[in-house]
Amino acid sequence: MTTRRYGDDEVREIFSLATTGDLREPALPAESDGLTLDALERIGQEAGIDPARVAHAAATLDARGQSFPVQRAFGVPIGVSRVVALPRAPTDREWQQLLTHCRTTFGVQGVATESGGLRAWSHGRLQVSVEPTAEGEQLRLSTWNEAAVALNGLGLVFGGLSVLTSVAVVAAGKPEKALAVLALFGGIAVAAVATNVFRAPRWARARDRQMTAVAEHAVQMLAQAGAAPLPGARRGDD
Repeated sequence: MTTRRYGDDEVREIFSLATTGDLREPALPAESDGLTLDALERIGQEAGIDPARVAHAAATLDARGQSFPVQRAFGVPIGVSRVVALPRAPTDREWQQLLTHCRTTFGVQGVATESGGLRAWSHGRLQVSVEPTAEGEQLRLSTWNEAAVALNGLGLVFGGLSVLTSVAVVAAGKPEKALAVLALFGGIAVAAVATNVFRAPRWARARDRQMTAVAEHAVQMLAQAGAAPLPGARRGDD
């Protein structure tokens, strides 16, 4: 199994989680290919940071999973996704517990499905699934903001209408009405865009926080010491 290496941003986040104000900031070597946990623990120890705190901070970061670049349209976020490696496959009971956590976190009932080893839960464009990988299991979370996409479309349509209608009104010999047409259709277009600019980033941040919470919960639940499947419960690749 490939040794996990942490990039510069991840290293800073780990030491931010592991340190307090009374500890000097560790000096980091310039390594383009990242640092292993052992290397981070040694660096932290030299700076007076307990290696256990560094390891705990790294585990916390790992539990959040990998956040993919936010999908955008016309500059506003419309899609958020995250993937996290799981310690093992959930049992039937643990899967039900994860579903309960998803319903509580996202505030919707959703629908659970199982097909050929893939377990999933969804509500509209919001998707949560446990998938087999070459190295074990992973949790995938993704969502799509249909309202933001619709508002983008509305802004485009009415923006185009404002221009085309104004041109038609002027060509018809009524230039005095062109301003009114621009104000009407253009106002709708601007309102749609402004709503997206205000609401979409807040939506993306909220969804990312919710996905992080679900990912951390799943990893912590499955990593509990002594956790074992109940008799007859389903396992990953057994």
